[in-house]
Amino acid sequence: MRMPQAPEPNTDSSQELKRRALVILFGITILLVPVWSMTYWFYSLYLAAIVPVIYSVCGILTLLYYRIKGPKGFSVFMTTCFSLYFVLPPILQTVLGGFQNASGVILWMFPVVIAAFIYQGARRAFYWGLAFMSAVIASAFSPTWIGNPSGHRLPDQVIDIFYALNIVSIGGIVAATVYYLITTISQKSNQLTTALGEITKAKEMQEQDYFLISYLSNPLSEIKTHDGPVKVESLIEQRKKFEYKRRTHEIGGDICISDRITLRGKKYTTFLNGDAMGKSLQGAAGAIIMGSAFRVCLARAKSKQYQRQYPEQWIKSCYLDFQKIFESFDGSMFMSILFGLIDEERGLLYFINAEHPWTVLYRDKEATYLENELYIRKLGMPTIDRVIQDSEDKYHIENVFTLKTFLLKPGDSIIVGSDGRDDISIKKNEYDAPEMNVDTELFLNAVRNGNGNLNGIREFLIRQGDLTDDLSLMRISYDLEKGKFFSDAKPNLRELKKVLEKRDFTEAAKIAEEQIRHFPDHDNLFLIASISNRRINNLETAADLGECYHFRHPNSRKSLINLTKIYYLNGELGRAKYLLNRLKTMNPSYEAFSRTDTKRR
Repeated sequence: MRMPQAPEPNTDSSQELKRRALVILFGITILLVPVWSMTYWFYSLYLAAIVPVIYSVCGILTLLYYRIKGPKGFSVFMTTCFSLYFVLPPILQTVLGGFQNASGVILWMFPVVIAAFIYQGARRAFYWGLAFMSAVIASAFSPTWIGNPSGHRLPDQVIDIFYALNIVSIGGIVAATVYYLITTISQKSNQLTTALGEITKAKEMQEQDYFLISYLSNPLSEIKTHDGPVKVESLIEQRKKFEYKRRTHEIGGDICISDRITLRGKKYTTFLNGDAMGKSLQGAAGAIIMGSAFRVCLARAKSKQYQRQYPEQWIKSCYLDFQKIFESFDGSMFMSILFGLIDEERGLLYFINAEHPWTVLYRDKEATYLENELYIRKLGMPTIDRVIQDSEDKYHIENVFTLKTFLLKPGDSIIVGSDGRDDISIKKNEYDAPEMNVDTELFLNAVRNGNGNLNGIREFLIRQGDLTDDLSLMRISYDLEKGKFFSDAKPNLRELKKVLEKRDFTEAAKIAEEQIRHFPDHDNLFLIASISNRRINNLETAADLGECYHFRHPNSRKSLINLTKIYYLNGELGRAKYLLNRLKTMNPSYEAFSRTDTKRR
């Protein structure tokens, strides 16, 4: 029979409970042993009297060692008690002359079975029990084998009394140990029940909070459909799922919104896909803030004042509102967005990407990215200009508002999504640990395999691995059948060139603005129209058109020079100085311009 070994010291409460139970089991025996020893000594059974003393002394010494060393010393105490409990009763029974003369003292081996059950479990206790029963059965034949070595025996009445004492003492020790275990476990069970009740209550309150937040956020993430050549679809799968009133709900920081607005007499489909920083409530709070802010922008776009804005100006004003709101959280909340408009008549896509996953063009069953670099940081990040020198020793300023445009063809689709589309845990085989996806082509393959269908894209991604973040996807399609206004026609620049050669800036401004209405994808028309209006002192219109060009090309020196002149002439010296400083930062040779050319048109 293998002696039990104490596990490595730990602070687990269950192990501590087991140690205390064994101390009670063996400790009570140490206290009772002197009764037997003194009785044996009284009846001149000196050798028999020494055996219990050995147990007491060894037990007390190892118990003191355990109290001094703590859990590290428990193995010594336990091993000693197990050994003495299993060895000394048979020796004592032999000295007293067998089972009957010893009053069944071998039964004192039974607490070892209980101790093994407490500390080692039922399987080990079973083997200790077999050993105990074998020893008891064998003890019945001990008088025949060894006789009575001492020649002395206890009086019959004392033997009977010790029979009762042995059985009662063993039963009492076991009962005391079991009682301690049951009461302690019951107390802990009550504590756990109370704690579980509190946790359940807290969980219910948390689920109520989750439900309230999801109830508020769901209406904000809305795709409004309208008749026209542009169709918008969305798919949102938030990672956090919860049960409330027997229904499964979800909550997260992803949001998709689409609606239609009118600017300068033309209809535009606007869309936004956002991903707020944080999990569960924090992310959902960011999505609610964004959804509410965007709804305000949509409501504001219905007023005539804002309907006079160019698409670039409307996007910029919305962006500034978003940025101010998220900046107010002092770095505790950020959000990436893909936000834009589609000119339903021309099919021109206007969009900004604030550190969101890149936009995908799905055309003729082929998927490609529209962006190749980052222009704007997440909402809430400080907007600090940073000067960058490129490979051609030219300077440009990073992290400034940059609006991109792309001319769609009938049948084209734009696919956008949050970073959940890329954050996929991929397990190559059953032996290797999962790895996070780092392949930027994976999403393009998903778009191709899914034929641009959002559910098909999601299914492809799930086949590759496990989603580890909220997933939101949007598809903006330019319908071939309804794209009747689309044309491959190009602006007629001959007439514009003639009037410019004649320096007829009034006519040049008129022609350029008319061409912009039909061909907003031609960037240079904005710069020509702006300069022409500046020449005829129509500074408000010149500023509007100049800003539109500037939003598309924020590092254009021609644009910066033009706008600096416009704002200087219009008396807006703060804006003029800011633009001039940017120009000088990119090229210090413009110092002379700051002293002289600002006085000229």
